Amino acid sequence: MMAREIELYPYQLPSVDALHQGFLDGHRAQILMAPTGFGKTVVAAHLLKLTAANRKRCAIMVDRVNLVDQTSKSLDFYGIDHGIIQGGHWRRRAYEPIQVCSAQTLEKRGFFPDDLNLLIVDECHEIRRATAEFIKSRPNLYVIGLSATPFTKGLTEIYSNLVNVCTTNELLNTGDLTPLKMYAAKAANMEGAKVVAGEWSDKEAGDRGIKIVGDIVAEWQSKTYLHFGRAVKTIVFSATVAHGAELCRQFNAAGYNFQQISYQDTDEDERRALIEEFKKSDSEIDGLVSCEVFTKGFDVKDILCGIAARPYRKSLSSHIQQMGRVMRKSPGKEFGLWLDHSGNLLRFKDDVEKVFEHGLSELSNGQLDAKARKEPTPKEKEQWSCSCGYVFPSPMSACPACGKERLRLNMVENVAGVMEAVGHEAPVKSKMPAFLEDKESVWRQICGLAWERKGGDFDAARRFAQSQFNNIYGHFSKTGYSTDIALEPSREVKSRVQSNIIRWAKGKAKGKGLNHAVS
Repeated sequence: MMAREIELYPYQLPSVDALHQGFLDGHRAQILMAPTGFGKTVVAAHLLKLTAANRKRCAIMVDRVNLVDQTSKSLDFYGIDHGIIQGGHWRRRAYEPIQVCSAQTLEKRGFFPDDLNLLIVDECHEIRRATAEFIKSRPNLYVIGLSATPFTKGLTEIYSNLVNVCTTNELLNTGDLTPLKMYAAKAANMEGAKVVAGEWSDKEAGDRGIKIVGDIVAEWQSKTYLHFGRAVKTIVFSATVAHGAELCRQFNAAGYNFQQISYQDTDEDERRALIEEFKKSDSEIDGLVSCEVFTKGFDVKDILCGIAARPYRKSLSSHIQQMGRVMRKSPGKEFGLWLDHSGNLLRFKDDVEKVFEHGLSELSNGQLDAKARKEPTPKEKEQWSCSCGYVFPSPMSACPACGKERLRLNMVENVAGVMEAVGHEAPVKSKMPAFLEDKESVWRQICGLAWERKGGDFDAARRFAQSQFNNIYGHFSKTGYSTDIALEPSREVKSRVQSNIIRWAKGKAKGKGLNHAVS
């Protein structure tokens, strides 16, 4: 297969520029916060290639066995030569300037690759002591941590800068992520459960979760047939291995093929084969169950349903990571189904909405994963969800799932509120030129210009249009791209778009200067 050239999307390029500027500003270790679906691995491949082209040594470190091969395949896809540091791996090539490293292997050996100029740490919110000590001990090493959820306490002791230029909602608006239809279903009663290190103990969560396994199977059958008319590819987040085994047993007893993968698996080849079978579009496996594997780097885009059966008191990051597994874009996938049997959906609702809309503006010291969320009151549950369990993304007069009218909402005065950003200050408003004041008109003109410039390629035109709208207004258009609404662009709009393209081209050339930061 011929290698592909790396072409970064318009929402990825600003991240590279911001990292470059961060190094120039003296930040030796930075975090790139980017949501599921952003393409962090592609950006990492771009940075590794730039560094190696400047005759510098670099590495990307991952902490799962499957992620080593997954990252290696991504580099191969772009024709990037590299070696792998993992016990017994066939691709041991110490002479290559780019290395894909297993964190566990490095820790067992007790040393990191010599003469590194750039280290990229995947899933950096999972702080590993040996990695942290290595970073602190190498004052000339440049470091980029990758994470969708950099909420962990202790990150500020390792990293000094946060780059966050793209949010989950922006990718949802552009169609690069798939929206979720969510149900707050029957959850295990965790009242009085034992707490260990701030979270309900795994054993308590598993034992109590087993009591509602029958409800989980029945709810899955009901909702998948309601929305898809059939059983669909599903992942389940269990509390423990024993809990997962019982879930599999009851799904299988109902006539569906559910399999579990866990840290107790002893045959790595068998486990890899199970995951590869699940990835097939015509897989014989209806669902995979796990208590820890899916939250990191599990990339199966055509999953249509996720089941949360592991309750959390504090871990917002775990909740967001789980949801992300079902939000990846796939051909023909209009939405993902989320069945919450953990209580997490309503427990973390406010924080998730803020992070999805704004992300973070600066590194925190673990506050988002440090506080136990209060349980929603009966009034809040009634306000946020229907009696059928459907969770409303916005105020509605009727439930779109079951059709039940919500008369009480119609009788309440609707007072506009302001959603405050996590760690953000209110943006300073700037005066727009008159020809840009009508956003709807400008969007329609950009749609017309995009169709013209991209020669009738709908997907390319959609991306171009959203990118140019974001360049002008600082956010993506909430109106979907369509040729039906397209207008002939004015001279002023054409000129503004062209100037943005020129600035983008210059920025891309400047981005190559990232090599200088690690020289």
